[in-house]
Amino acid sequence: MLEETLECPAGHFSLQRPGSNDKSLRAWDAADEYLISHITENLTNSPLAIFNDQFGTLGCALNEQIQFWASDSYCATQALNLNLSHNQSSSTVETHNALAAPVCSAEKPLTAVIKLPKNLSFFEHQLQLCFKNGIQQVLIAGMMKHLPKNILSLLQQYGQVNRLPFKKKATIFQLELSQSKESQYPKLNQFEGITLSSEANVFGRDKLDPGAQFFLQNIKQLPKAEYVADLCCGSGILGLKYTEIFKPSHMHFYDESHMAVHSCENSWKLNQEDGSTQGQFFWNDGIPDNNSTRYDLILCNPPFHEQHTVGDHIAKRLFKDAKNNLGKGGQLIVVGNRHLGYHQTLKAYFKHVKLMANNQKFVIISAYD
Repeated sequence: MLEETLECPAGHFSLQRPGSNDKSLRAWDAADEYLISHITENLTNSPLAIFNDQFGTLGCALNEQIQFWASDSYCATQALNLNLSHNQSSSTVETHNALAAPVCSAEKPLTAVIKLPKNLSFFEHQLQLCFKNGIQQVLIAGMMKHLPKNILSLLQQYGQVNRLPFKKKATIFQLELSQSKESQYPKLNQFEGITLSSEANVFGRDKLDPGAQFFLQNIKQLPKAEYVADLCCGSGILGLKYTEIFKPSHMHFYDESHMAVHSCENSWKLNQEDGSTQGQFFWNDGIPDNNSTRYDLILCNPPFHEQHTVGDHIAKRLFKDAKNNLGKGGQLIVVGNRHLGYHQTLKAYFKHVKLMANNQKFVIISAYD
């Protein structure tokens, strides 16, 4: 895990970025620096509600002002706690999941600070949450290369907007939040005979991704198992469809997105008729080390990006988790893009790696010892 020092108006902070050893990746970007500088110089007495602080940089630098800190990411929450501890901060930050609401009083109004997420549906959910709970002042920060073309017109639907000058290719939008829209989420969809209830930040909330679709086309090739996990479950479609067909005794869902896990649990209730399978749901970065269950089968459709960062470090961590949590004779079944080379990657963890199905874009691979 790499460590670098952020020097900013709020002080010096030694920050780590968990999960990657890529020397080009830091725990902050210029948008974080811009926010810290702007708030330290102009909003020193304002209590803050922080959203989407990916590695805890804002939580460390602005912790004395923070009244509310929320993230959909389990990894982001862990990174915040890690970096607060690493910097020996005397202040603690109470963390919340993405469905929690900030409490804003007229006597001491909150300023919302939002790092612009990749998913605009999720961003609008956060603006709607702020509006419903009385927040009027919102700062939105992002890097120029990641700004959607329609960001200004989108923000104008919520109130008056002022964009601050670009600094180091980052900018801040100041939004006077005066109106909102009715949320479309949670959204109900039918895919492959399964009813999905999806929150705003769930991958595959509006349509199945092609990899999941290819997996479902070949799902009947899978072995029948009793203890099954859907690792990095997203909408939960793989585990839900497997349960419908094979009826295992236990099906466990894991994801580092709280909205994904919450959605899976709601979808489970909508699809279980006979109650023969016991479902459990875990907000975690993969399968935890102290997990007592040994699985006969683990299903995995791993992501290859973390916000705007592309790489295979997440998949490698998930493959290692699967290896450590399979029982005797257990199998990991992975679907992924052909170009990612998971067939070779899996050989570092398993004795046997076999191709189950493939097309021009995707492969389904079985790995076992």
